[in-house]
Amino acid sequence: GCGETPYIKLPTQLFGDRVIIANATGCSSTYGGNLPTTPYAVNQEGRGPAWANSLFEDNAEFGLGLKLAANKKREKAFRLLGALRKELTGDLYEQIINNRADSEEAKKIMDELIEELGKQLKNINREEARSLLYLADYLKKKSVWIIGGDGWAYDIG
Repeated sequence: GCGETPYIKLPTQLFGDRVIIANATGCSSTYGGNLPTTPYAVNQEGRGPAWANSLFEDNAEFGLGLKLAANKKREKAFRLLGALRKELTGDLYEQIINNRADSEEAKKIMDELIEELGKQLKNINREEARSLLYLADYLKKKSVWIIGGDGWAYDIG
């Protein structure tokens, strides 16, 4: 059998809606891409992992691209947050900046802070606020997993 399928379950359990999976075509995509059932669970807000499938040998590059894009979006989100700092009420900016830990409690706090940020951004009539509203989820650190099998590793044949 294929060994990739347990690797699909692991990041979804560990990182939930913060995981991005770049998956190569093979056993793990068959395991994870069959409808109407799916191993990718959602939380109580209906949010779950992001999953994309690439064809065979280009999955490493595909996954690297996803990771680089997530990093750039996170950088931009923090840059926009800094640009809007004076328009945010209370100490929301400082709380977000100081809450970058990876503990479960810190993740829950960040979810609440981002929800409050969204409410405040809707009342700010600036392009930066609209952009940050779109990117706010990237204030949370993402975990990118690149999963591949024999074809991806060039060892078939």
